[in-house]
Amino acid sequence: MPLERWVRAATALASRLDRLRPGVLDGPAPYPDVVRRVADEPRPDPRDLVAEAVRLRREIADAGPVPGADHLDAQLVALHCQARLLAGERVGHLAQVYALYGVLPRRSEPDVHAEVHRRLADLLPGRGPVAARMQAYRENDLVPADRLGPAARAIAAELRRRTGDALGLPPGEHADLDVVGERPWTAFTRYRGGFRSRITLSTGARVRAGQLLPLLAHEAYPGHHTQYCRAEVATHRFPELGLRLVHSPQALIAEGAAEAAASVLPGSGWGRVAEHALAGAGVRLDGDLAERVEAELEGLAGVRQEAALMRHVDGAGPDEVVAHLSHRLLVPEERARRMLDFLDHPQWRSYPVTYAEGAPLVRNWLSRHSGGPVAGLRVLLDTPVLPADLLDVPITDGGDTPPNHSVPERVPTAGLLRSPRHECDERSATVRVAAGDADVGRYPAHGER
Repeated sequence: MPLERWVRAATALASRLDRLRPGVLDGPAPYPDVVRRVADEPRPDPRDLVAEAVRLRREIADAGPVPGADHLDAQLVALHCQARLLAGERVGHLAQVYALYGVLPRRSEPDVHAEVHRRLADLLPGRGPVAARMQAYRENDLVPADRLGPAARAIAAELRRRTGDALGLPPGEHADLDVVGERPWTAFTRYRGGFRSRITLSTGARVRAGQLLPLLAHEAYPGHHTQYCRAEVATHRFPELGLRLVHSPQALIAEGAAEAAASVLPGSGWGRVAEHALAGAGVRLDGDLAERVEAELEGLAGVRQEAALMRHVDGAGPDEVVAHLSHRLLVPEERARRMLDFLDHPQWRSYPVTYAEGAPLVRNWLSRHSGGPVAGLRVLLDTPVLPADLLDVPITDGGDTPPNHSVPERVPTAGLLRSPRHECDERSATVRVAAGDADVGRYPAHGER
């Protein structure tokens, strides 16, 4: 079967890149024999890996239509871009985002954020400037460090039960949940294979009670841990699902689905579910208020992406970007500077697009799915899906037939590209449009909500 041979070759390419810059592979790579062989090879020259990515893509294109090939080709586009960067080539920020994730980043209109601030001012307790009230709300909502572990485990247990009932979980599935001290992230999920993950929460991130259920839905059930488990089961039908990359169109779908997770399971009313679960762990929460506040904060999703564009496309200085983050996200300057550190990191500066574009794309698609959001989420968990596929609702679970990844010639939605196969213009590729929110995930991108 040519697809499996190509997946093996792409796994070797990704493993060689991961040797040069760890963090290319997302979780254990498929085909352990390939990984062992690569580990015994001499250190690769990134220029050779650029040529290998081009050769593999050409071979796939010359083979004609093969189910699953478009998904793998999109992964190879991302690997080709990373090889070029490691080879010292200059690749503009927009071109990087396009090649890595298959979309172009969009800017929100300032009025969108001002309207969110206005609604938060109506919603938050107290009087005075909304930024000060938002900060007071966050401070009052903090989970004490000694209660974070029990609170997180209580929420995770409830989410696991609901996810198992609605979607199903593989036998033997398990997620260990640990609490650690200061880290540059809020939460981190590491998949170990065999349906087992380790999820780590940082007390240094000052986790709030109101964000805990969306956070654990994102990381565990029905988010990243569930994604890994279901993908491992589905690889017998779709071998291309076995190769998971940190920077790829698949990662954008994964982060988008994780951001939408709480809105699917438990769904509307999750605040009261969290309130009840946390009460058993000795943590108080006004669930209704928390759900409404978190829904409003989703409207500030595009801010980090805009900050990345300011920094890496417009050439804005650090103080200007920090002021933008602080004002728009209603966070202190110190917190905004930590966000800037992430946006300036060469390996992570493009990653905010996975939240800012992935979340609204997935949420919109789930809301229109004919079988409802749970059925839609099952599709995203069990089949190879590209961002462009979510422009059109009719994707089923595939049966024995992979979904159709045909590529129409015209782009029906500004900013979302049907195929990451062409170059983009660094000066004119962005458009202005409202976007959704992003906050927490597997990687150290996480700010305060």
